Amino acid sequence: MLGDSVRRRQPARRQRQPNPKPRKIPWRIVLPSVLAALVIPFGIGYAVAVNVLFPPPEASGSGIAVPALVGQSVDEANRLLATAGLGRVDTTSITHPNAPRGEILAQDPLPGQQLRSGANVRVSVSAGPPRVVVPDVEGFGGDAAEQLLRRVGFDTRRVEESAFAAPGRVLRLEPAPGSRQELPATITIVVSAGYGVQQDTAPAYVPPDTIIE
Repeated sequence: MLGDSVRRRQPARRQRQPNPKPRKIPWRIVLPSVLAALVIPFGIGYAVAVNVLFPPPEASGSGIAVPALVGQSVDEANRLLATAGLGRVDTTSITHPNAPRGEILAQDPLPGQQLRSGANVRVSVSAGPPRVVVPDVEGFGGDAAEQLLRRVGFDTRRVEESAFAAPGRVLRLEPAPGSRQELPATITIVVSAGYGVQQDTAPAYVPPDTIIE
């Protein structure tokens, strides 16, 4: 038949194959890769921090223990270091309101930490109380002068003296401006009391044979 002949000539239709399912990667392979991605950057950062930003002490274990130096003089500290087999002190001076001049205030490394033989120890040494130059406030108003002197660290005491100057004007300072004073120190501010204030004066000496009319 004609219909059968036509059907035989048409190519056979291909059957559609189902899409293959995506292949699952075993977790035993994925997990080590994830851990490596997390651990490696952490290890690099830790190594940089330990060896570059915060290096370990100069020596450990077999080194020499650093003696306690705080409160000692520089000469005594050098003697203690020499006895222990270490070097000398490297000093930095800083002012201190109470510690005597030359007394060690701090040390690095701390007592008990270890250094190699002959290594030096850094210390901070008291330079004594701070010394401040008295500013020149002569001619200022008394209140302004007192405020400035207190701001730089001085205590103040104000006294009046009669003078041909505006009342309250600073006449002089004691100690004088430009002198360097060790704090704490008190500066006396002498201010004008104006024209109408009389000074206390001793009576004039009158010889016995002088006739007073």
